[in-house]
Amino acid sequence: MRRDIAIFVCSRGREDLLTQLLDDIDNGFAPALETGGSSVCAFVYAQAYRPSFLDSLRQRFASSLASGRLIIAEATAPHTRIGDVFATAAAILHAGVDYRLAITMDDDSVYRAAPDIDANLRQAARDFLDRGDRAFSIKLGPARTLEYAPFIDPAGPIMPFKEKMLWVSRSVMEEALAWPAFADLDVGEDVVLAAIAWRGGAERCFGAFGIATFLHLAFETNETAPALAPGGGYGELVGYVEGSDHDPELGKYGKAFRGGIVPFTVMPEIFVEPEHPHHTISGIRPEALARYGVGRVSAPDAVIASTATQSSPSLP
Repeated sequence: MRRDIAIFVCSRGREDLLTQLLDDIDNGFAPALETGGSSVCAFVYAQAYRPSFLDSLRQRFASSLASGRLIIAEATAPHTRIGDVFATAAAILHAGVDYRLAITMDDDSVYRAAPDIDANLRQAARDFLDRGDRAFSIKLGPARTLEYAPFIDPAGPIMPFKEKMLWVSRSVMEEALAWPAFADLDVGEDVVLAAIAWRGGAERCFGAFGIATFLHLAFETNETAPALAPGGGYGELVGYVEGSDHDPELGKYGKAFRGGIVPFTVMPEIFVEPEHPHHTISGIRPEALARYGVGRVSAPDAVIASTATQSSPSLP
């Protein structure tokens, strides 16, 4: 099956959140992209779900499943590492779909459709596909004007991560699948994916502002999005027990950061070492920044703003 865009979702035991997300994709996100002439499928790698729940999803989204707009791949064995979840799911996706752009998405995302937001989404996707870019880091924030910035901010180099949603080319996904020990990661598969894109061509990686519609955890809230991190998910894979206190220094992934395989382990030339204060927020080594650069913004259209005199929008 061929599609321009594959929406890539790994989900673990979050029935209400996954149902909400699939409704949003089916009724808002996918139609917005399709209106712009892009073909789309949503791929869900589902783990730790009741068979009855998966049956209910198949009934609820029967038409999308039949048309190929939605694919649900049920895990056949449990996972113990987050990297293995990603690698297993990506391998299944690649076996069945020939796509150009992967939109990685957390299962607790919410799409707030609006005409200007839909238009920005379509334009950003078209820019990515037409230019053959490697990665977009989609930023949260209230602004609804589509703007682009360098992927990396040289003033405080932090690798973008999936909580703000990451778009990558199929080639970047393939590079990740081939990256040594990627599947062994206990935490940080999203930032390693972003780093693979960046090191392969910083000039084709961008921060994209103006879509402003995906809510994640506590960054933005409304009446349909939880104010706090929801239960379930991948924390318990790395030893986090829902309801327990977070690690005072490292948060809910503290055990993984203290004793597991982390981005620094598999990409020490890119990421700062565990003793560095930016280790847990994806800090980049100065020598890596000097080697790969921060990229640039080359305007294919008037909608792309110059970053020479304009700072990137900040989170609310």
